[in-house]
Formats: sequence, C-alpha cells, structure tokens
Amino acid sequence: MLAVLSSGPRRKSVGLAYLLLLLFGLFGLHRLYLGRSLSGAGMAAITVLSIPLIWSGLGLLGFVATGTWALADAVLIPSMARETNDPVALLA
Repeated sequence: MLAVLSSGPRRKSVGLAYLLLLLFGLFGLHRLYLGRSLSGAGMAAITVLSIPLIWSGLGLLGFVATGTWALADAVLIPSMARETNDPVALLA
C-alpha cells in the first residue's frame, strides 16, 4: 500500500529553480534544489564568507565570483533540471 502512495522522487520544476535563483542566487539554493549539493554549498560558503570581507577586495571578489556563477546558471538551469528529472538519459 505504501508503494502505491509513493511514486518515487519528485520531479524538479524549472520555474521554481528560476525563482530560487532570482531570490537566493548568490547562496546557491537553486543548485541545492536541483540536487547539486556540493556546488550549492560552495556558492553559499563563498557568499557567507564574503559578507564580513565586503570592504576588502576579497569580499567583493567573492560576490563577483558567485554573481557570475549565478548568471551562468540562468542558462544552465533547464539542462540541470532535465538531468535531475531523467537520470536514465545520462546513461544513453
């Protein structure tokens, strides 16, 4: 009975990923949502470490790095969602 209720992992929404990118892009929440835990945590760590260093060049450099990364992800989100939703396609 439990197997009938559980249809496996939920499909990831491209729209929700874009919303997370728009609201929390520098923190990598869109990457965490799409199953890219390590790189999402890396984005969050760079952003959090850059906050106290904002007045130095290192803080600004951190924000430029994660900002550029988030802009690149704006193009990559549909393919990341496709890979997450259809892992069998990766084997073909």
